[in-house]
Amino acid sequence: MMNAVTKMIKKKLIFVLPALFVLITGIARPEAATVYVPDSYKSIKDAVEHTLPGDTVIVKEGNYSENILITKPITLKSSKGPDATVVKASDPAESVFKVFNVTGASIIGFTATGSDVAGIYLHNSDNDILQYNKTIENRHGIALYSSDNNTLKENIASHNKQTGMYLELSNNNIIENNTADSNEEKGLFLNSSNLNRVMYNSASLNKWNGITLWSSNNNTIHGNKVLRNTYGIVLSNSNDNSMEDNKTWTNFYIILPIILIYIGVLIYWVQRKIFTMIYREKNV
Repeated sequence: MMNAVTKMIKKKLIFVLPALFVLITGIARPEAATVYVPDSYKSIKDAVEHTLPGDTVIVKEGNYSENILITKPITLKSSKGPDATVVKASDPAESVFKVFNVTGASIIGFTATGSDVAGIYLHNSDNDILQYNKTIENRHGIALYSSDNNTLKENIASHNKQTGMYLELSNNNIIENNTADSNEEKGLFLNSSNLNRVMYNSASLNKWNGITLWSSNNNTIHGNKVLRNTYGIVLSNSNDNSMEDNKTWTNFYIILPIILIYIGVLIYWVQRKIFTMIYREKNV
């Protein structure tokens, strides 16, 4: 009887001990994998769907027509940068790249274009990295909604139908060294977003505002170039924001020299008329 019990315990230990080892060491799968598009998978979407958390997808140069949904912490990057790796929305009603409920994803080195939503859209996602991307000819270049503690660096978000970068209900994000120029409405727009660092960006040549803060508090707005917009930096119902060393120059200052030249010519013409009339009166 004792032998039977001992054998049964040994069998159970054979199954229990490996499970305990996995729990203690955290080794539940092999090391993170790196896959390539189009070598490993023909499309970016397929590669993303088949990866596991922690994996890296490297996309080779080319033009891709896709909408990519990221729902796990992976690194997605191009091999040769945004000018060589262009992703156009196959369905304009969706973002080109959408990161949904993810902590710790990265998107690096793509051009994202052709979306009526956004080139890159973070929804309820935290601690993600967007870097070296070019988001052009979308509704919004880059949009964050309810997304905190993300890093947006060295992206270009220009020539979009509304804004270059739009944040709503998004806090504690780092927005540094980006370009948000020549958008149809605004360059950078913070809506109900607090404690963000907006530093050393360019928000110029936008048709309306360079940088807008709407019901957004305790943000740091430092060292930005906000040149030749209709309005430079606009705050509405926003308090305790730190504003230092920003360069602002609205379109008014481009028109002003022309106005002054016109006034100078007009004054010269009036003076000449007056002097001519005086001279004639003296010689009558």
